[in-house]
Amino acid sequence: MNSVLDHYETHLAPVYVWMAGGVEHALSLGSNDVAPFLDPPGLAVDLGAGFGMHSIPLARAGHQVLAVDTSRLLLAELRKHGEGLDVTAIEADLLDFAAHLRRPADLILCMGDTLTHLQSTSDV
Repeated sequence: MNSVLDHYETHLAPVYVWMAGGVEHALSLGSNDVAPFLDPPGLAVDLGAGFGMHSIPLARAGHQVLAVDTSRLLLAELRKHGEGLDVTAIEADLLDFAAHLRRPADLILCMGDTLTHLQSTSDV
């Protein structure tokens, strides 16, 4: 492996949905995770959004969501399953998320093992 990003894209991304128990199961779990943060809706930023486990439930609850991830494959899944929702999927390093904001975020989340995909502890 050349880097954490290579490992994520070639090893983890292809099996992430499967590891989460499938899309519908993962979205149900994601809904439970974000339930305390649904009211009032605003701009939510999902760092390491992957296939949308948390972005989609946030958008279904009325949030405008900026979903940031480096995986083109997982963001394609997010776009497919989040079609028609107010989710903007951005393929970018999560450390650069602020460059994609048009206004201050009301909620920023970074769930799961996302931080382990950063290149160094100083990035964390």
